Parts: sequence; C-alpha cells; structure tokens
Amino acid sequence: MPQRQELTWKQVRVGTLVAVSLIILAVGIFFISGQVGIFTRKITLRCYLPSANGVKSGSEVDVSGIAAGNVSKLLISNDANPARAVEVVMRVSRRFAHDVRADSIASPTTQGLLGDSFVDISRGSPDQPQVPDGGEIKTHMGPGLQNVMQNANDVVSNLNTLSTQLQQITNQINSGKGSIGKLIYDQTLYDKISHSANLVDQMANQILSGQGTLGKLVNSEEAYDKLMATTDHLNHLLDQVEHGNGTVGKLMSDPSLYNRINDATTKANNLINDINDGKGTLGHLVKDDQLYNRLNQTVDHLNTISARMADGQGSLGLLSTDSKLYNNLTASSESLKEFLADFRKDPKKYLSIKLHIF
Repeated sequence: MPQRQELTWKQVRVGTLVAVSLIILAVGIFFISGQVGIFTRKITLRCYLPSANGVKSGSEVDVSGIAAGNVSKLLISNDANPARAVEVVMRVSRRFAHDVRADSIASPTTQGLLGDSFVDISRGSPDQPQVPDGGEIKTHMGPGLQNVMQNANDVVSNLNTLSTQLQQITNQINSGKGSIGKLIYDQTLYDKISHSANLVDQMANQILSGQGTLGKLVNSEEAYDKLMATTDHLNHLLDQVEHGNGTVGKLMSDPSLYNRINDATTKANNLINDINDGKGTLGHLVKDDQLYNRLNQTVDHLNTISARMADGQGSLGLLSTDSKLYNNLTASSESLKEFLADFRKDPKKYLSIKLHIF
C-alpha cells in the first residue's frame, strides 16, 4: 500500500508540471503571435462578403493595421444578395470600439502574395456614430489572390509574346534582313562607311596642314587677327549704341525720337479716322459719291472731245488733223522769224518817220 500511494503522488506531480508547462506554452504562443489577450473584453462585429476569399475561423482582424481580434466563425447567410453570401462574425477588443465608426470599411486582405488572409477594418471619422456591439460594418472587396494570379498569368503571356517577337526580330537581323540587318551584315554599306571615313580623315589632315579655306581659317594667324579686330569693332559699335552715340544710338536711347514717332503715329491714326468719317478734302475724295460722279462725267467729256479731235471736228480737230493749217502756221512762223531777224539788223528801216509839210 505505501508503495502504491507514492506512485500516485509522482503521477500527480508530473501531470501538474505538464499542465502548467502547456499553459505557459500556450500563453507564450498567444502573446508571440500578437493576438489580443484571452481575458480582454470584446465586442462582436459582423460583415458580409460574396466569398470567404481565404478568410477562415481564427483569422486575424486588424483595425488600421493593428491586431484587434479574430474571426470567430463564418456562416452562409440567408440573404439572397450574392454580395452578402458569407457572414463573417468577428470578435474585436473593446478598446478599439471608439475607432470603429459607421463609415469604417472591412476589407479582406492577404499578407503578401501567398500569405494568410485577414480582415482589416479602417478607422472611422470622429463625427460618425460608433458601430454597436453586434453591429454590421460595410465591406469592400479588393483584388483577391485569384485576380492577382490571373493578372500575373496575363503578364507572363505578354512576356512570352514579346519574347517570341524579339526572337523573330533577332532571326531577321542575323539573316541580314531589314535595315538593322543590312547595317550589320551588308559589306557594301561597310565599304561606303569606310570610304567616307577615309575622306573625312583626308579632309581633317588638309585642315590641319592649312590647306583650303577651312585650313586657312584654322591655322592662319591673319584670319584670327582679322576676326578679333572685327569683334573689337563690333563691341565698340555696340558700346556706342548703348551709350547713345551716333544715329543708331540716338534711335535706341533718345526718348524724344520715340515721342515724335508716337505723335506721328497718333496723328496718322487721327487722319485715317477723319478720312474714314468723310472729313476734310481726302475724306470727301474717299467717301463723297458726287465727286466720283463729277470726275466720271469729266472723263467722259474728255473722251468725247478726244474722239472729236481724232475725227477732225472743231478747231482743235482741224489743228490736229488738217495738214494745210499746219503748213500755213509753219510758213507764218518762218516769215515771222525772218522779219524779226531783219528788224534786229536794221530797225531804222521799219521805224523811219516821214513828215509831209503842206
């Protein structure tokens, strides 16, 4: 009997030690995992999702990225709306209750590309009412893992297509097709480039040796001196212009010239405005139809007179068309010249006075 009691006591001690160790291990794992304490007061929150999308019972629940609780259970809801097919019941620490407001959003999220899924609740606005215990939070479905993988597959497919196209381009280049292929494999193009390079090299040697126009410009001290002298003259001219010397300088710096030009422009504008308004002689010439009509009538009269003269009508017509009258006038002119010449030689011949006395 004593031996049997001693064995039972050892079993109790071992069992107690194992139980305490398991409790310590569980508490350590719980705190290391960052979960909310077991004895923390919690509230129940609900949200509805079209699919669990990796969220499961025990998944972490964060508020603005801080661990606040866990998903207690997932249920198939009785709502006919496909967007509310899954009911997610969450237990969140009560100390986050004042951060969960009516405008807070619950979003299923994945840690990294292949990490565990959890529910992240955004912090609400202070002016919005708090979500009560057992209340519902709005949800927002972000891109799930399937969508990410589908997009990755699309990217890989596009990369494969691009790789195939690049391979085709490389094959064409290697076969000497296309512009790049000809640039690489065409011997004729290489010869032309080599010939052009030789010509450039010859030209450079000629320039360095002082031959040709460019060679003289590069190597001649005289050309350099002339260029420097021209530059000095130009600088001197610009300096005079800047200081208002000379005609160009006065044009640039004399404000009176600007004022005169401005006044002349103003007067010209006023004159043009007066002409457009029909004022003054020019204004009447431009705007008055009567003057135009009179000038038109005068031109018609002149045309009529010219026609009559051409036809030999009237005195002027006879003067312009009758040769006899022209000859007579010419003869009279000759006679008058002879008379004046004779009169100058012997004026007494024509100015003698005879007196008869009875």
